[in-house]
Amino acid sequence: MTDPGTPMSGLIALVFAIIVAAGTIFWQNLPESTHYAVIGEDMPEMVISAEASAPGRFGQVDLAARMFIRGRTMLAGNEASIMSQFVAAYTPEDQVRTIIMSGEFEDADAALNRIESARLELASRLDDIEGAENAEIIEGDGFVLEELDDAGKTEISRYGIVFEELDALQSIYTNGPDSIDDPMRDQLIARYGVLGQAALAYGLDDNDPMREPIVNGFVGIALLLFFAMMVVVLATIAGFVLLIFGVVQFSVGKMKFRFQSPAPGGSVFLETYGLFVAGFAVLSIGLFVVSTKFNPALGALALPLQWVLLLVPLWAIVRGMKVHDWKDAIGFHRGEGLFKEIGCGFIAYLASIPVFLIGIVITLLIVIAQGMMAQAQGQPPELVENPVFKLLSDSSPIAIFLVFTLATVWAPLTEELIFRGALHRHMCGRLHWVLAAFLTAILFAYMHSYGPLMVAPLIALGFMFAIMRQWRGSLIAPITAHFIHNASLVGFMIVFISLLKDPILS
Repeated sequence: MTDPGTPMSGLIALVFAIIVAAGTIFWQNLPESTHYAVIGEDMPEMVISAEASAPGRFGQVDLAARMFIRGRTMLAGNEASIMSQFVAAYTPEDQVRTIIMSGEFEDADAALNRIESARLELASRLDDIEGAENAEIIEGDGFVLEELDDAGKTEISRYGIVFEELDALQSIYTNGPDSIDDPMRDQLIARYGVLGQAALAYGLDDNDPMREPIVNGFVGIALLLFFAMMVVVLATIAGFVLLIFGVVQFSVGKMKFRFQSPAPGGSVFLETYGLFVAGFAVLSIGLFVVSTKFNPALGALALPLQWVLLLVPLWAIVRGMKVHDWKDAIGFHRGEGLFKEIGCGFIAYLASIPVFLIGIVITLLIVIAQGMMAQAQGQPPELVENPVFKLLSDSSPIAIFLVFTLATVWAPLTEELIFRGALHRHMCGRLHWVLAAFLTAILFAYMHSYGPLMVAPLIALGFMFAIMRQWRGSLIAPITAHFIHNASLVGFMIVFISLLKDPILS
């Protein structure tokens, strides 16, 4: 049976979908600085302040430092292994974090040696900053700025703050924490959180009330990581068994696909995909433009307004398709029963884990290769960040709730209805289902703003979700699998971040 739509509407929908999808994907994967350049605005300068968190909060170095510092009393004897995790401290602030870790896990002399090395390295970097020749280092007073543009002043001021912190740390590891004044004490805590607290409690007994909350708390972190590791290991083993079983069952003809491809010719579900991407572009790009040019507060509407896109899959009904036919075509039905379909989704998700891990391995290999190339050229490697993790670490409880509900409710429903419901169905009317599944997986992956290096795991997931749609016909299985994946990852991130936040000292 052919889906609604004429050849002309199909051609218009195809051109429209290609234009909006290409434009949106291209925009999603551009550097943030390019976004501002495109709309004719200057990217806001990084705000560097002695009273605010230092750049890199909850970044790779900061995360590792926060985790290990909370296990200081439990990790004795593993100092060399721990410090080997901090060889990639490239930013000035990450070098400060590494020095504090050195004081904790090596000794004062090692920390002092790192301070001297950091001074030499950071001073040499000043030569590469445009206008740095007009900045003079004044002993004890940071920098004097003359004839610098705003960007130069910001960057030079950043180095000035860090040099002051290096002086403070040198004083701590030479004369003790009481040798620095209150403003600097406040600065270290404001900028480095628990690490600043650790530096100010240096030399105290681990049972001292000012130090005990800082160097303890690793039990909860260790239990969480152990539980997560066991779940991953057991799920991966089960996944390999189920994946092999499924492949064998399919190859001998015992596993049948219930999805019925439509006859070529319809366009309504391609129109649905095009409208979704266009709506997504309006929210992501439009709100960025409006909030940048008029009112920054409008950017906060991006999260709640995404729920409006949940209405887009109903486009076929608006075009005249009967509700029963729409549900059957897009896969929004009970299949062989709600609980059976949910169970199949759970089993299929386990079978997807090995494929997802292959995607992660591919990403790691790309990152390692990029790092090796950067090292060969004498440049620091690009640090790969998870945008969801960064968002969760910097957000209010309300924003975290919105992110969690978007990831666990909105994404499984909306993305499966669009990519595995509408788009996969439309493509299967013209292509072999394997190619359709692969293409929809690529489009699904690149709609996320993870950057080109991070999409391999998403492509793997998207492909497996499409196989679930082929297997069951109903979308309940891929929706279930999508929910399990997002809820597990986002839930883990929220708990992990909460365990690593700065302790409150009495």
